[in-house]
Amino acid sequence: MARMTFDDYGCAMAKYNTWQNNVLYDLCDQIGDEERRRDRGMFFKSINATLNHLVHIDRRILSIMKTGNAPVYDAHTQVADDFDELRQIRRDLDAEIEAFVAADDRDWQDGYREFTGVDGITRNLPRPLFLVQFFNHQTHHRSQITSELHKMGIDYGITDVPLTPDLGL
Repeated sequence: MARMTFDDYGCAMAKYNTWQNNVLYDLCDQIGDEERRRDRGMFFKSINATLNHLVHIDRRILSIMKTGNAPVYDAHTQVADDFDELRQIRRDLDAEIEAFVAADDRDWQDGYREFTGVDGITRNLPRPLFLVQFFNHQTHHRSQITSELHKMGIDYGITDVPLTPDLGL
């Protein structure tokens, strides 16, 4: 039996990420704009703001992995006000993530990035660590949204990584 490599991990998690984001956006489409924008007491207040945060941070982390640099951090950036536009940006970004992790160029895995966290501490971190953070951050904020959907009586369904459709491992 072959071992699962870091590259396999990236590909598996990118497929999982795409699958879960499609499920999430399908359910969020069903609740309508008013419910998506309602202040629910979440960290970013609304489902809409949380979806925007995820896209903004995903772009930032993907840039770190690709170039070692990142756009300016603003946790409250609104990428798109319109849900359909945000959904298309999410789809395009997920396709870009899948292509990045599947590419043959692995030079980025040898790099480091000086990074100052929200705790104010600057660290020199290996860029592959950002791939782990990438998917961890996604799961963290998706769970905030799924919790709100659950409160509305909406069953989110399966979230198990091994059950990702077309995993291909």
